[in-house]
Amino acid sequence: MTKKPPPWLDLSTPLTDRARTQLCPWCRQPVLRALVGHVAALDVRADPKNLTPTEELAARLQGRTTYCLRIHPALKPRLIHRSPEHIRAGRCTHLVVADHHCTRKPAPAEHHTATTDRLF
Repeated sequence: MTKKPPPWLDLSTPLTDRARTQLCPWCRQPVLRALVGHVAALDVRADPKNLTPTEELAARLQGRTTYCLRIHPALKPRLIHRSPEHIRAGRCTHLVVADHHCTRKPAPAEHHTATTDRLF
């Protein structure tokens, strides 16, 4: 029997480079989410669509970062940054995905106006 995690523990943020499927909080599209990088890992949301070399080039020209989605039958999927050296090495044997391109912007923050000059 497994214990339920405490309510203060935020399990929505990734803890490893193992990709998990989640929904984008803004556009509600499925995304892959993982920490990418060994020293200063970045919290990444990537579109789960496999890119062709032409689509990868278009994504890179749009300023989006691309990643290898390494899938192994015995291991969980991993997201790994595609560095220039990795791209120059030729066609990748893994799936290539790009940063998530959200189709909808988040709701604007509420603007509060103070009606008095009091600080507290």
